Amino acid sequence: MKLYRFAHSCYARKVQILLELLGRPHSVVDVPYADRNELAVLTGGYIQVPVLVDDDDTVVVDSRAICEYLLGETGSALVPSPWEGPIWAYADWCDGPLEDVCFRLASPGCRSQFAQPFERALYTLVKERKFGRGCVDEWERTADTLAAGAQTLLAPTVRTLQQRPFIFGDRPTLADAALYGQCAMLRLVEPGMPEALAPELGPWMARVEAARK
Repeated sequence: MKLYRFAHSCYARKVQILLELLGRPHSVVDVPYADRNELAVLTGGYIQVPVLVDDDDTVVVDSRAICEYLLGETGSALVPSPWEGPIWAYADWCDGPLEDVCFRLASPGCRSQFAQPFERALYTLVKERKFGRGCVDEWERTADTLAAGAQTLLAPTVRTLQQRPFIFGDRPTLADAALYGQCAMLRLVEPGMPEALAPELGPWMARVEAARK
């Protein structure tokens, strides 16, 4: 099994920790940001990450579809009954409203980590085509406001983690994998960023990592 990813992709990081929590052997392929030819050939033209290739050469794209694929046969422990609805809803919230703030926080740092000027320019272009000219620079200027917004969104989760080791109890679930993806993206940009948003996130990430098989 292979997982194609960008190192900074919160969606790829979610899938990666999910694979690790499931104990599914896999290799990770880091896709060059400015050279996605291998992805295009593999998928027939889809050039986003993550992409999962199973041992039987089944290709699955889109992080939610990949999670559904992985959890369909072996995921009961990570989506335990009767909590399927709330767990999936929390995961979708991480991938939606929370990601909308976290990726803006992470984007300036992500851009600066690309080694080649063309990669930095392409990253900027991709963001500006959707969010407008100068958006990445604006997010850098308003980082404190974005961080405050992330803290507000995370506050209920933090209160939960003050009382229990994982979001839905004593074991990690898909919900933890989804939040971990956001935190891993932020940590890649700045090692202490998750803890700066909430001190509880650091020990919680360590517990998630310790639960890997």
